[in-house]
Amino acid sequence: MLLSKILSFIYLLFVLGSNSFAFQNTNSPFDEKWLDNLRLTIQRNDAEELIGKLTLQVQEARDIGRSDIESQFLKELAWIHLDKTKNLEKAMEYAVEALELDEQFKYQTQLLYTHILLSQIFIEVDDFFNAAEYTEKALTLNRSINFESIQIELKQQLGNIYSKLGSYEKAQLQYENVLAYAKSSRYPKLEAENWRQIGDLEQLQQHSQLAINAYLNALNIHRRINDVSQEASTLLAIGRSYHMMNDYQNALENFKIALNIWRSLENPAGLAEVYNALGSLFVKNKEFNRAIANLRYGLNNSQISQRQELIIDSYSLLIRAYKGIGGYQKALEYQELKNALADFLINDKNEREILKTQNRYTLGQQQNTIDQLEFSRIQKENEIEEQNRYNTFLTILFILAIVIVALILILLLTQRANNSKLKDANETVENKNEELKNINHTKDKFFSIISHDLKGPLNSLTSFSSLLMNHTESLSKEEIQMLAADLDKSLKNLFVLLENLLQWSRSQTGTIEFKKEQFDLTTLLKKNQNLLEKQAKNKGIDIVFEQETPVNVEAHEPSIDTVVRNLLSNAIKFTKEGGKIKMRITADAKSHYVKVADNGVGMPPEIAEKIFRIDTKHSTQGTAKEKGTGLGLILCKEFVEKNGGSIHVKSEVGKGSLFVFSIPKEAT
Repeated sequence: MLLSKILSFIYLLFVLGSNSFAFQNTNSPFDEKWLDNLRLTIQRNDAEELIGKLTLQVQEARDIGRSDIESQFLKELAWIHLDKTKNLEKAMEYAVEALELDEQFKYQTQLLYTHILLSQIFIEVDDFFNAAEYTEKALTLNRSINFESIQIELKQQLGNIYSKLGSYEKAQLQYENVLAYAKSSRYPKLEAENWRQIGDLEQLQQHSQLAINAYLNALNIHRRINDVSQEASTLLAIGRSYHMMNDYQNALENFKIALNIWRSLENPAGLAEVYNALGSLFVKNKEFNRAIANLRYGLNNSQISQRQELIIDSYSLLIRAYKGIGGYQKALEYQELKNALADFLINDKNEREILKTQNRYTLGQQQNTIDQLEFSRIQKENEIEEQNRYNTFLTILFILAIVIVALILILLLTQRANNSKLKDANETVENKNEELKNINHTKDKFFSIISHDLKGPLNSLTSFSSLLMNHTESLSKEEIQMLAADLDKSLKNLFVLLENLLQWSRSQTGTIEFKKEQFDLTTLLKKNQNLLEKQAKNKGIDIVFEQETPVNVEAHEPSIDTVVRNLLSNAIKFTKEGGKIKMRITADAKSHYVKVADNGVGMPPEIAEKIFRIDTKHSTQGTAKEKGTGLGLILCKEFVEKNGGSIHVKSEVGKGSLFVFSIPKEAT
């Protein structure tokens, strides 16, 4: 027995290597071209000979327990009966056996081809409902296998099936999916084919204009790739759509162009279709003589091509045309010819319908077997799922026990760690409290500065107003003017102080939204130059800014404006009469830089280090006794940093100061 099985196995390997006509590689037989190669081989070989070989190979595969090979040969037998012998009962029988093996042993790729086979069997008997079901199953399965060309063919087939079922929206969706693939893959022939199918679908729904639009897209592609026969066929479809719309002229033009192409190709079937279409158009337009002339050509070409349905069309249209001119004798002759051919076709059609009905009944019985297989599969899956649930429950119970033990250990370790963290947290809290004390101290000091500096201008205002109120008569005009000048100076200082204080407080409370936008930095500097030029001229100071080229930056314009104004005001304040202030814009790879330089009084290094700090007070009188608080520079630092930049100063006593702040080129 063992020796017999070994010999059978060796024989089967020999048969697979030499006689199997679907492929050569038995380890991985089912590739993307398997079905194309199989059907080509079936077409080229004798059916009886192939069936004999395959029947023997199926038995040999069973003897050695190779269910995968057995399933393959069963499918090949089914395809032979489907394509060549037309024995659908046998085809279905072999397909069901293959299906049972594929599902039992989970041969996913083989199952794909079994579903395709079953869908084709159901299409053959016009059972489009079941055909759609198995095509959809094949599509779902192929998503994981990923045979691209098969996926496209299945979508097209599903579109055709939906069209037969009257599910036009579903059909349209499938055609559009294939169309999108054809466009992205640069496959013009497939793209044109799907435009044509979409056009046919629209025409079925009597959307003639939409059909024409789709046909025109197909026509343009046919012409681009020089597919002449498809060009003629599409022109005929366009003409028929115009005919349905009663657009006589456009229908006639498209028919004529199609006719010329079929003449050049010497295609009798194509010529017959166009002549019949022209005859129908002329009959509808009551041009009966023109109709008869074209229909005679149509009948002649229909007979040459042996297309019975075209001959029937020619007869029907000739009957109408001859009746139109009163040629009732001729009409009667063609009526008799039509009746004879129609009787033959009806008998043939009835025989085919009877055969289809018989096959449909037989397939219905086989469908019960498939349903039982599906029920068994679902039942088995439910049992496996139930077992998996039980195993999962035991696993969760075991894991839960481990987790509880682990949690107890973690709690012990966490308690130790928490004690250590609590100690560290107490130290952190103490440090934070100390930091808060320092911050509060700094704030108190700042408000002390503000209150002191507010008091100065207010005291001056009080004194000046008291003098003016109580001693106006004893004061000379020059003294009153001097007091007014001092009063104006105090008011301006107070205004600057209050404005800076307001800006700083708004910044601290978050009411300023630092929304960045593009603006010209050059224009902003010129604006501030013009704004403060009069103040500078009063002290005989020149403000020099010679840049004309626009410099676009992205920042919060109002805050940058405040920074420039404060720096320029400070420069004027601390520059002597006859001095000079220079402004410049420079840049490197990362930032733009604004530089404000003066040749004023300058400041020592220890002061320069502290002028941007809130916790120190450095209020220095200007060269014309102007007063300040240092708050303006604190505000400058705050605003520059809010815009992602930085500010610093270089200064030397008696030689002047250089303030520089940056604006990043990329928004931060």
